Amino acid sequence: MGFRLFQHLSTTRALQIFQLQRLGAVVLTSVIFAKSGLAMVDIGAYEMLLYLGTMFTFLWVNGLLQGIPPVYVNVEKDKRNTFLFNVFLVFFLLSLLLFAVMLGGKQWVVPFFTGQSELPYFTLFCFYLLLNVPTLPVEYVYLLREQPAHILWWGSLTFGLQVGVFFVPIWMGWGLLPAFQMLVILAALKFLWACRLFILPGSIRIDIATLRYYLRFSGPLIANLVVGNLILLFDNWLVGWYYHDAAVFAIYRYGSREFPLATALATALATSMIPGLIETPEKGMEEMKKQSLRLMHVLFPVTIVLMFVTKPLFPLIFNHYFEQSASLFNIYLLLTASRVLLPNAIVLAKGYPSAILRVGILELILKIILGFVLIKYLGLPGLAISVILAFWMEKIALIWFLEKKQGIRTSRWLDVKWYMVYVFFLIVAFFLSTWQNWA
Repeated sequence: MGFRLFQHLSTTRALQIFQLQRLGAVVLTSVIFAKSGLAMVDIGAYEMLLYLGTMFTFLWVNGLLQGIPPVYVNVEKDKRNTFLFNVFLVFFLLSLLLFAVMLGGKQWVVPFFTGQSELPYFTLFCFYLLLNVPTLPVEYVYLLREQPAHILWWGSLTFGLQVGVFFVPIWMGWGLLPAFQMLVILAALKFLWACRLFILPGSIRIDIATLRYYLRFSGPLIANLVVGNLILLFDNWLVGWYYHDAAVFAIYRYGSREFPLATALATALATSMIPGLIETPEKGMEEMKKQSLRLMHVLFPVTIVLMFVTKPLFPLIFNHYFEQSASLFNIYLLLTASRVLLPNAIVLAKGYPSAILRVGILELILKIILGFVLIKYLGLPGLAISVILAFWMEKIALIWFLEKKQGIRTSRWLDVKWYMVYVFFLIVAFFLSTWQNWA
């Protein structure tokens, strides 16, 4: 009965909802910690563990995940289950290696990366990563098998329980230890489900040729994520180096945030489009044009409204010290205009991940140059503007690659007229809100 409720949903919409569920779980967990009355030491320990987990997994996990859809569609149909088993095996073996490095090197990992002599719950967290990371491709399996209801139920159960394992122990006054213990149990249950999903009759075979192709395809994507993170690290470093002021750094950190709704929905749309773009390119681009227009109808109006309310909202959500962060956040809201452009999906579908890496390197070079120049003349807003310009360069370069190298006109996958109208109103809203804040 429950699955029938979602039969009318496409895999694209289901994956977008899944990303919102993920985002909601992060926000709710943050709220639970903020309102829990826990000691700052405990909250700080959790944040440091989260930081370690992200740092050790983000780049290779996301690169390998991005490589799954294009490789899966290009694999012969009778070998697809074997390919997915090999993906699961790669994730499990890398998680095992990560577990050995983090737990075996605990004496140097914790002090070097956190500045602390030890972290509570570190061992439990290592077990959590070992069991949880191999489950991350599950939603991609449901996507590729066109099972939108399964995507939604997987997201509802896993993220709902993830919030629950922190909410119940903390609000019952039991502390964080049972919360982390329950988190490991949840990861173990997810791992068993993933084993059931990936280990099918006839699929348990190591396919060296396909595995080599998958890793080779994903390599540039991992490298591009490294480049992207270097951009973030560079901005943080430049603010600290230029101002030598912890207060200014905090203002920058709180303002330099993308609109998370735009990132989640655009990423999900791009991922879900790749199989169709490979199998039926013309139909896939037509569908992308339709879906991206729907995305614009949602994101641009919300972003425009946010432009006018961030200044009063920031002191309410945080405190009055972060009022200056609102103007930086408004600049970052301009990233919505580039987020809804999805040439990356078409480039991946065409089998050119190296083009994305080359463009990413150019983006990093431009970002460094603009960062030094604009922070000197415009301060923190100048640094934020350099991010906008670098992102635009990335999208324009990929669009040029599709136009000139692949002969794919932009109008085939983007409703250019609607896009130009929305961008015009977004820019007008930005200048009006800036003038309003100065008045």
